[in-house]
Amino acid sequence: MRFLEMKDITKTYAKASKPCIENMDFSMDEGEIVVILGPSGCGKTTSLKLISGLEMQDSGTIHIDSDDMDGIPSHKRPIAMVFQKSLLFRNMTVERNVNYAPRVKQDMTKEELKEETDRLLKLVDLEGYNDRRVTQLSGGQEQRVSLARALMTKPKLLLLDEPFSALDAELRVTMRTTVRRICKELGQSVVFVTHDQQEAVAVADKIALMMNHKIVQYGIPEDFYKRPRTRGVASFFGWRNYIPAKKENDIISNELGEFDIKDAECTKEDVFLCIRPEAAIICSDGKYSGIVKTAKYMGTKSEYVLDVSGITLSIDVNSRYMFLEGDDICFNLDETMMWAVDWDNEPISEDVMEIKKKFTIPKLKLPKWPKKNDTTKDDGMMP
Repeated sequence: MRFLEMKDITKTYAKASKPCIENMDFSMDEGEIVVILGPSGCGKTTSLKLISGLEMQDSGTIHIDSDDMDGIPSHKRPIAMVFQKSLLFRNMTVERNVNYAPRVKQDMTKEELKEETDRLLKLVDLEGYNDRRVTQLSGGQEQRVSLARALMTKPKLLLLDEPFSALDAELRVTMRTTVRRICKELGQSVVFVTHDQQEAVAVADKIALMMNHKIVQYGIPEDFYKRPRTRGVASFFGWRNYIPAKKENDIISNELGEFDIKDAECTKEDVFLCIRPEAAIICSDGKYSGIVKTAKYMGTKSEYVLDVSGITLSIDVNSRYMFLEGDDICFNLDETMMWAVDWDNEPISEDVMEIKKKFTIPKLKLPKWPKKNDTTKDDGMMP
């Protein structure tokens, strides 16, 4: 049995028209950092609440370190949790916040309490902050105190619910590195919830991507960039080009040509050729040529939408190349940044619906014109 196992989990909130989580299967090994990633409303935080015991599933089982958690209240589960807000005791010092739980339980001597508190504060880079008031801390320092307080209980499983969402962008980047380093040093098993794709990749050993209340792909971060399972997964991870194609063995063919794409998990002949925007390699003698329809300067890169012989292609180019609308761009395509997926056979989340619409040609209803010599009554339409 894996260290954490969730089998066939379903959860529907009262008065909800559909489940928040439906038939969810998820597992991880001890010492792993697993990130549950997905758009708002997909069921990420509910998953964390079910693991912690803050909510109970309608059906299915949850095991932590082989122990069945069914009916076990939150305070008796071998977990600790860090929330979006630090939730520290504002009237206490840093030290008394960190060692609050063992002080209440009285399961450590004063010497042990002091030694362990100092060790954890050093681990989270707050050595010497013992007597500092919580009100004197920055947002990042508060979250590090929260992390130390959670680790003080020596949990088998640490749960982190978007702990950096209230921090500024630069501090978030620093905290990602800090939290991963600390948890790896301790061999701590972690389930981390976020909606931020870059945060997930920076922290995770593995990612579980949730959409439409289910886990749609689970694996190492690299898989999502190179081998997405569906167009919805690809869209969430920055793929922007989906071109109808045919698959025969490992050969994917369409108007752009034939491409050898091995191991794509397609089950049908009709597929989408997915191309990452970074796949374009600018060169004067490139195989492809496109006219710039739109240009957007983004600092270190520029985003272009090209018309390539009637095919719309979105590419990202290093900003040392500068093109204007109407310019012609010659380029090659890196096949290692291509993949193939089946036409979607399941709904995709609302946050990628606009992308779906962008690449879907609507079916038009044309009027029935009267046939020549038609003697039926005039319905007001022009012949």
